Amino acid sequence: MNDPVIDLRRLVVHRAGRDLLAVDAMTVPAGQVVTILGPNGSGKTTLLKCLTGLVRPTGGQARVLGCSVTSRSSGWSLCGLRRRVGYVPQTLAAAGETPLTVREVTAIGRTGIAGLLRRLSSDDWRQVDFWLESLGLADLADRTYSSLSGGEQRKTLIARAMVQQPELLLLDEPTANLDLRWREQIVAVLERLHRDARLTVLLVCHELEVIPACCRRLLVLRDGRVAADGSPSETLTPGLIESLYGARLRLVADGGRYCAAPIGGPA
Repeated sequence: MNDPVIDLRRLVVHRAGRDLLAVDAMTVPAGQVVTILGPNGSGKTTLLKCLTGLVRPTGGQARVLGCSVTSRSSGWSLCGLRRRVGYVPQTLAAAGETPLTVREVTAIGRTGIAGLLRRLSSDDWRQVDFWLESLGLADLADRTYSSLSGGEQRKTLIARAMVQQPELLLLDEPTANLDLRWREQIVAVLERLHRDARLTVLLVCHELEVIPACCRRLLVLRDGRVAADGSPSETLTPGLIESLYGARLRLVADGGRYCAAPIGGPA
């Protein structure tokens, strides 16, 4: 039996007198797409950063791709882990702070494989150009990252993660502040990545509409703890919708996609 990609036991991240994260147990097998929901401050981003060692646990055990992530893990072992994990943050930097081109930003993802301060090889650049083409960014390759729209920037960050050829992909609100067209483009990209690369994916989002149809597991965090864990159809109950988004909303499901719609009529 294959080991899980993620295995958390009594994991605690304690900062400033409170637990940012307290997960008794969680495992994620290879190839699974997991969507993580929860209100602001529930520990979603902390969990993703913990899985890459960017945030060190205060207690408990965390194994990611067979590597231990603890407060005692060496920087060398964590660097090795990060080469195997594609991490897509909410933003890269303020527009004026990123004078690099789209191709250069994407190429950053190959530096962990090529080695720090080493020139990228022709094979590295082929990977860069392959993902620019795959994500529809080839025509923008020489544009500065800061000149792109929000959706184009998010796709560039996904390309940067994918050139690592990761075994695990972590995405932190990849559609935040995007319009409907770009949101659906990003969701389509996630569907295709899972179909073609069979990646294990953890997706943090606020909107139900972002949950891709390939997602078979929904994890809800509240106050750093797991409040619900199951399939979207089982987990998305009226009570959960109300607790996350407020009253007078109903769940709409169609073809494996979901949204929370307002109930008409006076309150």
